[in-house]
Amino acid sequence: MTLASRHADILVTGAFGFVGKQLIARLAREYPDALIVGADMQAPPDGGGGVQVALDITDPQAVGDLFARQKPALVFHLAAQSHVPTSFQKPTLTWNVNLMGTLHLLEALKAVRPDAQFVFVGSAEAYGREFLAGVPITEGTGFAPMNPYAASKAAGDILVRQQAAEGLRTVVLRPFNHVGPGQRQDFVVSAFCSQIARIERGLQEPVIMVGNLEARRDFLDVRDVLDAYVAVVGARAAIPSGTAYNLCSGRTVTIREVLDDLLRLSGAAIDVQVDPARLRPSDIPVAVGDAAAARAAFGWEPRIPWRKTLADTLDYWRGAVV
Repeated sequence: MTLASRHADILVTGAFGFVGKQLIARLAREYPDALIVGADMQAPPDGGGGVQVALDITDPQAVGDLFARQKPALVFHLAAQSHVPTSFQKPTLTWNVNLMGTLHLLEALKAVRPDAQFVFVGSAEAYGREFLAGVPITEGTGFAPMNPYAASKAAGDILVRQQAAEGLRTVVLRPFNHVGPGQRQDFVVSAFCSQIARIERGLQEPVIMVGNLEARRDFLDVRDVLDAYVAVVGARAAIPSGTAYNLCSGRTVTIREVLDDLLRLSGAAIDVQVDPARLRPSDIPVAVGDAAAARAAFGWEPRIPWRKTLADTLDYWRGAVV
């Protein structure tokens, strides 16, 4: 069978983003004989290997055409409008991508490969106001989203689990904040690291602009998140359809602690100033989760020390700034 006529073993949406491109690389190492198709709104990067296609998931015809060609056995759905400030500025775009895009994928998959499995990457942001109780969130906690991104991901999460009732094999993953080398600088840890790297290079005045430093968050290294995703692929036959799993560390750090650790790693003399534009209107003081279900189902738990995550991310930005 030629590559052109072979059906996909795994199709990954959001394939050229922060997590997607690393997931494809990990899956390729874990399953070297699998045909992995990466789809993304962006144009495929040069030299990425495998099968890479441009796909607008808000276009049902385009989604249907791609799935009719590839007939994937497993869909790993990462594509999303994931930036919270953008979700306030562009709520229609956010809902079209995060909910309607998900619906288009599900409908296309059922039409051509109803025996396939669909893994949806949701978000702990969907829990929203439930975090105000100050206790670790479990999968049984209800949703109370506080921003358009969170609301759209909560709706997608519900949709995917509902599809299990219609016979489609689905799994939902709810990762908490994950960071690491390669993340865009409009997320907090990379924002700090990119500014520190520019200051060290003399490209920026020695001042870091910050938002709310007192919020406590349950952070994960993206490489730990990837471990979970790969583990789910391996365990998918044993996972009950429609099941959701939190991916989190169960520990929190304040944003101030993150910044202080990064400043110590740098050693540069840097002033810290609050930028009102960086303060979220719907912030919550503490967000922490419970990942006992993931440990029990597929043996996952975080393994990378938090300070290594920070050091590796800072080193990435030291090499990226020009």
